[in-house]
Amino acid sequence: MTASTFLLRRDAGQWFVGLIWHDRLGSHMPAGGHGEVGEGVHDAAVREVLEETGHRARLVPGPTVPTPTGFPHRPVPAPWWICEGGASPDGHTSTPHTHVDHIYLALAETASAAAEQQADHQLTWFTRSRLTTDPTVSEDSRLLALQLMSWLDGAPAGAEDDPEQLSAHLAHRAALGLVLPAQQRQQEGPA
Repeated sequence: MTASTFLLRRDAGQWFVGLIWHDRLGSHMPAGGHGEVGEGVHDAAVREVLEETGHRARLVPGPTVPTPTGFPHRPVPAPWWICEGGASPDGHTSTPHTHVDHIYLALAETASAAAEQQADHQLTWFTRSRLTTDPTVSEDSRLLALQLMSWLDGAPAGAEDDPEQLSAHLAHRAALGLVLPAQQRQQEGPA
């Protein structure tokens, strides 16, 4: 199991998605990686963001249904997507393997210059326009980020500071079926 996190911020009314440069894979993608022993996947998402970018992340919980009254276990933040994909040998295994990636969204807290310099990867903030044209963004990341940017349209004031409010807005937009049609995806980004 792995965790990946699209970082979000809004400046002057415009949303940005933060992606890291991954040297080994040669592309921009969400921060992420394998969980550690005894670590919840949601905790891995937050830890990986801090290690890779220097930013603290406040997870934006994915859509879930409520647990019944009296349920004895603590709910944890849900990912927005869970995807399975092939992976090349890496620092965790020397053979090809499958990642079950839990993909989160998070609001990024401002990092100090020192924290950013100590980060494992360089973080770049992308606008919707840049996502559509930048050939360095991995295609799977581009598709999810563009979908996310379409859901961010119309987010209420203050949502950039409130993960629960942003979650409700995004879940509502997703529930409306606001999924980019294949033709629009092709027009917004290279195949």
